[in-house]
Amino acid sequence: MSRPFNAIDAGPRSRSRPGCGRNRRKRRRGTVLVAVLVCVAVVGAVILSSVKLAATQRQAIEREAWQVQAVWLAEAGLERAAARLAVDNDYQGETWKIPPEPFGHDLSAVVTIEVLPVEDRPDRRTVRVSADYPDDPIHRCRRTKQAVVALPEEEGENP
Repeated sequence: MSRPFNAIDAGPRSRSRPGCGRNRRKRRRGTVLVAVLVCVAVVGAVILSSVKLAATQRQAIEREAWQVQAVWLAEAGLERAAARLAVDNDYQGETWKIPPEPFGHDLSAVVTIEVLPVEDRPDRRTVRVSADYPDDPIHRCRRTKQAVVALPEEEGENP
């Protein structure tokens, strides 16, 4: 016996189980949540990268300032040695410790001056200067300079 034709039975079965539409909406919401979390992670990574880059650039600028300061300290050491030799021919050098106050912050410096005789030239001295800024055994910039300085002529001496 055949059943009578019913419009509801026509076509493929498209009936869904009860509550199936709600599951799709939950899956869509879950997908949106995952997409939002991925976007937040990407934005966080970009911000973290920018902060690290800024910190690295700041350190590079600070290091460059230290290098410039060390160069000027080495120059000052040469001038100091020349001035001392102008007064005292027996000046042998010194370790010149500079406190942080002249620099305007909490970093001190040390300049080592060494005076050596020049062979075959008793009227000349070799001055070697090493400047460390800041005065730290690990984190510092060191600059060295060397110059030959003429001693002043002693009175009563003719060239």
